[in-house]
Amino acid sequence: MRSHLWVTLTLCMIALPAVFADEPTSPAVFADEPTSTPSFALNAGVESFRWKEFNGDQRLLSETGPRLTVGFMLDHLLQGDQTNPYAVEARAYLGVIDYDGQTQTGVSAQTDVDYFGVNAEVMGGLRLAGSLHMDLLGGLGVDTWIRDLQNGVTANGSVAQGYQEDYFILYGKLGPGFLFQSEARRSYLQFGLKYPLYTYERAYLSNIGFDSDVDLSPGRQLSGYAKWQMNWGRETDKTRFGVSIYYDSYRFSSSASKTVSAAGTLFSVHQPESHMDVLGARLEYYY
Repeated sequence: MRSHLWVTLTLCMIALPAVFADEPTSPAVFADEPTSTPSFALNAGVESFRWKEFNGDQRLLSETGPRLTVGFMLDHLLQGDQTNPYAVEARAYLGVIDYDGQTQTGVSAQTDVDYFGVNAEVMGGLRLAGSLHMDLLGGLGVDTWIRDLQNGVTANGSVAQGYQEDYFILYGKLGPGFLFQSEARRSYLQFGLKYPLYTYERAYLSNIGFDSDVDLSPGRQLSGYAKWQMNWGRETDKTRFGVSIYYDSYRFSSSASKTVSAAGTLFSVHQPESHMDVLGARLEYYY
């Protein structure tokens, strides 16, 4: 599973020189459109993260806390002269999250969870004719992360052993986008539906006494996303600042069960129904 993380990082590094190569040396000027804005940007921000797992109507655990994120993007969605607008983005995120849940035997436990992940995404579509800059957008992305549960303490004072899980998700997005522009600033609103096309999870149960690790496939369900971004500055400036506020999510139904053994005894394990919600804000610097 760790190879998925390196594959994503490698793709991001390959994309970086392509991002610079895509920039024109002298942007075209249209009579009814301002000069094309800079589109390559570095960004950094913070996001509020929440992960919950359920067994039917019963909530098994909740993880909440902040994560830091840094990345880069090639963004032509904010350009008014694009017939086929698109955006390419890659970012890394990490954080130490509070865990409030229970052990496998149902005893309440609290600990920390370390998260580190990489996300890469391509969005593109068709700009509709007319005075209203409305786009029909679709996209594909990969998201891979490490969820490392630390050793914790149960309600009765005993030690709850932690373990690591790795995730790899291939997803698609579909929804509208709207461009708002003036001479001084531009903003873009997009929202829609998100669906995991492929899911993979590895739980490193051998670290807590099982005879082997286990590979799982969380169930796939629809979720939503939304993003509002704005940049500003005079059109002739070479650099400018921007901000983005975004919401992202996953919905996974329960995975199929797998059998693992420990000390000669067989156990059935699965990934419970899981919900992830992220609300973030970031500052962007355009070149």
